[in-house]
Amino acid sequence: MESLLNFLTIYQKWIYSILIITGILYFRRLIYAWKEWRATIFGLERDAAQAKLNSSLVMVFLILLLLAAEFIILTFIVSEWPQVGLSSGPIPTTGPDMGILSAGTEDGRIDSKVEISGQSGNGLSPENPPSAVSTPFFGNQTSSGCIAGRIEWIAPKSGEEISGLYELKATVNDQDMGFFKYQYSLLNDQRNWTAISAGNLPVLEGQLGVLATTEIANGDYVLRLLMVDKNNVESPPCDVAVRIMNKE
Repeated sequence: MESLLNFLTIYQKWIYSILIITGILYFRRLIYAWKEWRATIFGLERDAAQAKLNSSLVMVFLILLLLAAEFIILTFIVSEWPQVGLSSGPIPTTGPDMGILSAGTEDGRIDSKVEISGQSGNGLSPENPPSAVSTPFFGNQTSSGCIAGRIEWIAPKSGEEISGLYELKATVNDQDMGFFKYQYSLLNDQRNWTAISAGNLPVLEGQLGVLATTEIANGDYVLRLLMVDKNNVESPPCDVAVRIMNKE
């Protein structure tokens, strides 16, 4: 389903052009068939004219239906689908899986606990240091894919604790943008991503949608914002780490 929506979004200009041109041709045939039907008198000729009129009318109606479906999909469904909880499938990542669990202290600082996939504990053992360590999310830091004025999270900020129905805000603005999508994953397991929604119109520090955090288990997560250009090439992801904390 997601592939179909991506196709309809990326090639929307071609789809509209083909449907409109085809619609004009069949509308002309409909007019000629109607004139021919009115001009006929005898039974067999009138039946043949009636058949041409009916087929042209059906094709015009079908093309109008397809145009309306394309418009509805691009205007309403693309920005709302997929809803929270629909899996977008596993996305492979490189390097070791890492989790950064952050919590605010009384003086506003952030304590951290690093957890490596397959290990446990409150930190890295000096006897077994990892071969590679990813840059953790602390404070207001975000991933390198976030570019101010082009693709960035406005709300939430990295390290923020969210709950309830949370209004997601961001900037997604590029002249070559085909569409964008945003998703989430557990912070300590970024192999599986769950789609939230998508869109194909620029957003300038505006609302993307509302995330129902009550449908997600409490914990630490990464929100990922991805932009895909008109050639179906993804930009580097813009990530922000957050903690979901709803009252039990």
